[in-house]
Amino acid sequence: MLSLCTSAEQSATPAILTEVPANCTMVASSSVASGGRRLQAAGSANGSSHYITLSSDVVHWGYFYGAEEPAAVVNSGDQITVEMATQHAGDDYDKMVRGDPAMEDVYNWTQTQINVPLRGRTGHGDGVHVLTGPIYVCGADAGDVLQVDIIDLVPRVNPSTGKTYGSNAAASWGYQYRAGFLDGVKREVITIYEIIRDATNALLYAVPDYQFRYNNPAAGYVGPVTPCTETYGQLPNSAIDYEWNNYGRTYRGNTPVPCVNNTQTWTSYLYPGIITTHPTTTEDYSIRGKFKVPINFHIGNMGVASAYPQTVDSVPPAIHGGNIDDRRIGKGATMYYPVQVPGALLSLGDTHTSQGDSEFDGTAIETSTTATLKLTLHKKGSLPQTVSKLNFPLLENANEYVVHGFTYNDYLQELDNPSTSIYKESTLDRTFTVAYNNTRDFIMNAFNLTEDQAITAITVAMDFGVDQVVDGNWGIHCIVPKWMFNMSDMTPYSPVVMPGTSKPANMTLQTTL
Repeated sequence: MLSLCTSAEQSATPAILTEVPANCTMVASSSVASGGRRLQAAGSANGSSHYITLSSDVVHWGYFYGAEEPAAVVNSGDQITVEMATQHAGDDYDKMVRGDPAMEDVYNWTQTQINVPLRGRTGHGDGVHVLTGPIYVCGADAGDVLQVDIIDLVPRVNPSTGKTYGSNAAASWGYQYRAGFLDGVKREVITIYEIIRDATNALLYAVPDYQFRYNNPAAGYVGPVTPCTETYGQLPNSAIDYEWNNYGRTYRGNTPVPCVNNTQTWTSYLYPGIITTHPTTTEDYSIRGKFKVPINFHIGNMGVASAYPQTVDSVPPAIHGGNIDDRRIGKGATMYYPVQVPGALLSLGDTHTSQGDSEFDGTAIETSTTATLKLTLHKKGSLPQTVSKLNFPLLENANEYVVHGFTYNDYLQELDNPSTSIYKESTLDRTFTVAYNNTRDFIMNAFNLTEDQAITAITVAMDFGVDQVVDGNWGIHCIVPKWMFNMSDMTPYSPVVMPGTSKPANMTLQTTL
């Protein structure tokens, strides 16, 4: 088992790829922009197109890593389409995995083989998301900024059924476990949702199909059972000894799940990718017809590799991005990430059909999705003013900037034993302070304001909101309207972005600065 990090390891040399990919043919140039105008693409004039087809060979499960071998190599200005698998497809294998060869490949788990054996940063479920990538961006170095334009997001359709389903797991890391239950009985409840289309195949909304308890002894179900498959291996280029295995049979939170008669019984969400195998008699269909949910496809977890010298848990977000769980990171949004390692190494997954601010119960409607992105590299020496001092993941859409703040902007450098202590440190007070500091510094730099000018601008026109209180490193955002900094003679402010999404409500986009 890989040892947990100590503070002494934080200063170790970052884990990075030792060679530039042979098909890197161009170093990107930076665009030039000013005054908050949306940044334009740099590099090749038209860009090339790439495609990552989902398979067990192009995903890494539960971690970011600065020396992960790339699944694709692109130049600045290129487009890439990325197929992503949800980590919750095992909640209903028949609906979300069976009949889809790529999903079956990713989820394959037999007595002798797990196709994706390293799940979590140490192989013990300490990190849960199936991330496709990484994508190596030629010419990217630490100090640069990677711009990611989300051109499209479409749900994955199971070819055997022609349908799309998703799962919401009200899990033990959800806030309801802290707030308490009316009957005092703590429980993990899974709700399976169906994505509804009309007769023309246009997307309409999501509806709940049924619920079941992950562990329901009263109904004769103590939890899913899996083979005791041994997993072990070694990752290259790490700054510390990087051998991992599951011989100890302890998982998230150092919880033991012993091997008995060559099987393991999981009474809680302790390890990603478990096939629930729950009996149909435990399924409660009374939720059908109770409500429907607006569709708002977005990417819950997207980011570049951290400069940290070993694998990084995919759950807590930080300066490199990752598991931000902001429902605004959807079609029409642009994200900006501070690059930390050569090639940037962008990975993405954990896609959602819909989620409310806070991701209250621990997850959203977790759904396999395909994204089309455009990647643009901005070089350190000539960064546009808006991102010249970027130390957090920044979102931009047609109307607004969205500034993200976490309890710790860079918990990996700010905390001792960060991989474990971050789960004990988060408070909304501290998170709000960091989000405010990030917002103040951003608008002072981007729009040439003094601190006092920034304070009054924030309080009269900007909205703070909670992204999530379930990911270890809690997140709060602030929405910065572009319109207020345009001093030209314009019509009064009128939002053109649909609530809860970056997608414009109509095609008449308001002019930016």
